[in-house]
Amino acid sequence: MLGRPKYNPTPTARERKFHLYLMDAYPCACGCGRPATEVHHPLERHPDQRWRRDHEFVVPIWWECHRAVHRHGSDSFAEKAWQFRSYGADAGYLETADA
Repeated sequence: MLGRPKYNPTPTARERKFHLYLMDAYPCACGCGRPATEVHHPLERHPDQRWRRDHEFVVPIWWECHRAVHRHGSDSFAEKAWQFRSYGADAGYLETADA
C-alpha cells in the first residue's frame, strides 16, 4: 500500500490492546495518581501523528481528568503521547518505524 493508510475512527484490535495496556500499566497522565480508566487523544499535534485522532498517540487518563481537559481546553499531552507510543512499541503492542 502506498502512502498512509486511510483513517479509521474505530481503533483496530491491535490499537485497542495498546489502549488497555496503557490503562493497566500507567496511572493518569495528568499527574493526579489515579488509575487510568480511558485514553485521551491529545488535541495538540505531534509531528509523527498520522491523523488528528491517531489511536497510537494517546495518553492514559482517569475519566474525570479527561472531562476536565476537554472542558477547560488545557491540553499539553502531545509529547507524553509520543512517549507512551514508544512504550507500546517497546512492549510489542505497536510497530516501530523501522519495522
